Amino acid sequence: MSRECALATDAAGAAGAGAVAMSRTAEDARKRARDIRDEALAKHAERDRASLVAVRDELAALKTMVAGQQEQLARLTGMIAELTAGFAPNDVQGRTNPSTPRPLSAGKRAALERIRELREQDLSFSRICDIFQAEGFPTLSGQGHWSKGTLWNLWKNHAHQLDMSRP
Repeated sequence: MSRECALATDAAGAAGAGAVAMSRTAEDARKRARDIRDEALAKHAERDRASLVAVRDELAALKTMVAGQQEQLARLTGMIAELTAGFAPNDVQGRTNPSTPRPLSAGKRAALERIRELREQDLSFSRICDIFQAEGFPTLSGQGHWSKGTLWNLWKNHAHQLDMSRP
């Protein structure tokens, strides 16, 4: 072989050895990068496991607390039922049912009946007021004067009670 061929062969061999050394260094770098990544992922996984355990423990504590509150609510509901069982439906602490109107007093009933008679004659509340004053019809309190607003409110709020049976 010629000297030139031998030099070329040596150069090619040296280049190949350098390429092998280069690829080994790159492979080591990739392995180190994988190891670093795997270590970081392992740390994250451990932290996530710890978080899940903490959340699981907190959930168990909340379930226990809710169970205790449900028991307390059941006790309180039972106590309320016991306390209200002694009351009559229309009597809560000595008061009458607010949806049941009080019976009409004699004076209010007389005023309402007279208003009904005059309204059947198509008279206005102003004219009825004048008639009540002229007749000396006593006000509900026995004092003061009738006004058309008072007559209108009396009629509007209590006329329906005239149709109820007398007590």
